[in-house]
Amino acid sequence: MTKKQNRTLGAFEKTFWLLDQIDSKDFALAAEVEGKAPVEAWQSAIKQVQQRHPNLAVRIVMDEFKRPVIQHVDSLEIPMRVVNVESDFKWEEEVEKELSVRFDTSKGPLLRVIILQKPQDTVVILIANHTLADGSSLNYLFRDILNAVTGQKLEILAPQKSNDETLGLPDDIAITETKSSGYVFKKIDSVYPKVESIRFSGESTLRILEKSRLEQTTVHGAICAAAVIASRKLRSEWSDKKLELISPICTRRALELDDNFGLNITTHPVYFEPELNPYFWDVARLAKSGLAGTDTVAHVQNYIGFFRELTFNSDDIQQMIDVLKQAFNHDIMITNLVSVKYNTDFGKLKLKSVYGPMVRSGKGKEQTIGAISSNGQLCLTNTSDNPIPGLLKEMENILLKHAMSAQKVLPN
Repeated sequence: MTKKQNRTLGAFEKTFWLLDQIDSKDFALAAEVEGKAPVEAWQSAIKQVQQRHPNLAVRIVMDEFKRPVIQHVDSLEIPMRVVNVESDFKWEEEVEKELSVRFDTSKGPLLRVIILQKPQDTVVILIANHTLADGSSLNYLFRDILNAVTGQKLEILAPQKSNDETLGLPDDIAITETKSSGYVFKKIDSVYPKVESIRFSGESTLRILEKSRLEQTTVHGAICAAAVIASRKLRSEWSDKKLELISPICTRRALELDDNFGLNITTHPVYFEPELNPYFWDVARLAKSGLAGTDTVAHVQNYIGFFRELTFNSDDIQQMIDVLKQAFNHDIMITNLVSVKYNTDFGKLKLKSVYGPMVRSGKGKEQTIGAISSNGQLCLTNTSDNPIPGLLKEMENILLKHAMSAQKVLPN
């Protein structure tokens, strides 16, 4: 029996739900899988996964107290589409198509699955709405789906708490006397982002990792530096602009959470002033130091507190949306899932590469770089309504150039 999920939204969940009223808050991950399975096996696996994760059988509706709430619906089925394609088919085209199709969160469910069947291999694409999911959710979902499709039984998880509840914070209050005129939910225009991807060899990935450690930074710091420097080079109006780069930070470790399908992130900005001849590893170290302390309970509490003040204890949705319209004005987002932390061998199926998260994250000009390593190979994606042509290739050139260069001696 599925454990049912019924509760009010947490503050950051409510923030994403509000943002979804004015712009798409859908995102995707793609997994390249060696081997194939019958359509029926995929269908059965998706049903098992839905039973395992309570958030996969819900919709988001307004309760009688003017609050958005998660409501379990027994009859919800996760849509799954199977497409037979040639071996050279670019899965990015399918992701672009899917990101242009909005979720109706009031009907649910908040996940769709695409199975691209190639002559020998499979690509699994997961598309979700951000209100109740993050990149790690979809990454773990690949593991669960591949376990189920190869005959494993999945344990059913308890309903996912909001981060607010995990921190012991009270629910959004019930509004019984209202003065607001009410909010009219409008149909939002479709969006058509472009998606590109690139995969580094195992040798190149290892060199980037080792050199980053030598230079007292991280691979994330190196990716941030490459994105900033490449963007300035290729987009002239950014050459002398102070750039805002944000990074989503997973809260699962800080809050000791399980692998449940849910929204368990904060975000944090780092600002990069224009420099004539920036030293790559200095920029990478700045990117790392700018995120210091973000993986702590205190950071999560402060972050949640900000959005509780913004979105709780009011039924004036229009006012909240007007405030949020001014938020998230970043130029670049680096959404880094780090690495696949589970066994990628599922018997007759093997997980080869994971790409993403692929998400639109701001006002249209921003570049969203997704990063994740699987089987020792770093994969990057860029998702944008207005992509910088050649950005990923230039980032690759920069990363490889500096991974191979001699180390600069740092002052004591």
